Amino acid sequence: MVNSDIEIFLNRYISLPPHIIEIFEGLIEYVEFSPNEFLVKSEEYSTDFFIIKSGIVRSYYLTQKGKEITRAFFTPGYVTGASSAIMQGIPSELNYQSLTKVTAYRGSLVKLKELTLAHHEMSMFYIKTLEDAYLKAEAIVLEIATSNAEERYISLKERVPNIDNIIAQKYIASYLNVTSVQLSRIRKKLYSK
Repeated sequence: MVNSDIEIFLNRYISLPPHIIEIFEGLIEYVEFSPNEFLVKSEEYSTDFFIIKSGIVRSYYLTQKGKEITRAFFTPGYVTGASSAIMQGIPSELNYQSLTKVTAYRGSLVKLKELTLAHHEMSMFYIKTLEDAYLKAEAIVLEIATSNAEERYISLKERVPNIDNIIAQKYIASYLNVTSVQLSRIRKKLYSK
């Protein structure tokens, strides 16, 4: 029987016949993470991707001085995991951590790639997800290059309207590459308008 969550997710990229959806469902499993639990830790080899059903996951880099630099937030409908590390066969440089309770579907990227060789439809799905990831990454790079912290905060609030009530301010400040004090000033300025 086809899981409607998975069918909706897959159909965001490409319309697939039911038997291909069932093959994909055989590749994944439902998982839950408590707040602050790691999906992937830096320096670990991973083979898994995660489709976020609920909650928020962040990816972050830990500098040699111990500073955490939040790279991205992943919300429901997003795919996350150490994909670039998996593709290169190297340990992850990033940590992937749940910031809230997270429900997700976990699957093996290696097995997904194997399915692309056996099923043209899965190959097309894989291409579409890679295109989507590229476009999202390009948009992030452009936003970082052309927007200040206040504009990036507004953009984040548009994507996750209640983010201030869901996760700690230090994670938002890290994502914006500002201090918590600077974030407070940004919020105060915006809320006083």
